[in-house]
Parts: sequence; structure tokens; C-alpha cells
Amino acid sequence: MLKNSLLMLSIFTAVLVCGCRKQVSTLMDVPRDPVQKAAPQPDLFKEVDTTDEVSFVEADLASELASKVKENLNTIHFEFNSFSLNEEAVQKLLIAAKFLNEYNGIRVLIQGHCDERGSSEYNMGLGERRARAVRDYLLNLGIMPIRIEVTSLGKEMPLVTGCTDESCHWQNRRAEFKVLAK
Repeated sequence: MLKNSLLMLSIFTAVLVCGCRKQVSTLMDVPRDPVQKAAPQPDLFKEVDTTDEVSFVEADLASELASKVKENLNTIHFEFNSFSLNEEAVQKLLIAAKFLNEYNGIRVLIQGHCDERGSSEYNMGLGERRARAVRDYLLNLGIMPIRIEVTSLGKEMPLVTGCTDESCHWQNRRAEFKVLAK
């Protein structure tokens, strides 16, 4: 009986080892043309400083381009204590994305601002979330991340100072675009 068991085990092992077919990759069947090479892609951002020591300098634009920037990169306004984009903001961002796709060498800084109510610390965080909401929407529209920087100025740079009511507070709750120099 031991002999039969060993014989059966040897046959099973032989079938297992010899019976398994080796799979052949189908990728090897693709003929390769040694002359055909991918065209070199230009490095559009080779001059962009991506170090942590970078300082942001607003670009000095030619007057024609500056007027197009003013037309297409409009201020985004927010509701009180919110960083949600409303329908008006979305429409402005669609225009901004179209412009940035047309002028793909332009880099922007998005500055998040708040009204004068609340602590400086809270408003710095809220301004950051506002700037990031604008950036994230543009990224979803296909703008490359390397072209967009964000910062928060909180309540430190109000457009209208000494506000006492909503008629001027809303002007300070904003995200603004600044075109960056190379």
C-alpha cells in the first residue's frame, strides 16, 4: 500500500510539474520599430522655481494682456463664514479656466480674504479654505497644479475698511487672482 501511495504521489507530481503550460506574454509579439521614438516634449515649466524659498512677485504685464487678465480673472465672492462656491463664482471660474487654458504660460496666485469679523487666526484659516476651493475647482477644469499657488490674507487686507453692515462686508469676503512673474 505504501508502494502504491508513493507511485501515485510521483505520478501526480510529474503531471503537475510537466502539465503546467508556461504563459507567454503577448507584449513580446508586438514588433518594435527601433527608429521610431517619441517626440521630445518641451518642458513648459523648466524655469519655474518650485523650491520652498520661492517668493511670489506679481507680474508686470503688457497692457493688452493685462486687460485680458482683468476681463477673465475676476474676484470670487463668498457668503459669510463660508468657502462654498455659488453659481456666480462657478461661472467666473469657467471663464478663468478657459483663459488659463488659452494662455498656458500664465501662473497665478489665489489670495483668500475675509471680512473684519472674527479672530485673525480663524480668518487666516477661512481665507486659506476659500483660496483652495477656487484652486481645486480650476484643477478639476484641467489647469495644471504647478500653475496655481494659494495664500490667505485673512482679514488683514480688506477692500473696504471700517465696515459696519453687510453692504460692505461682502466685498471683503473674496478670492482674488494675481498673475505671477516667472
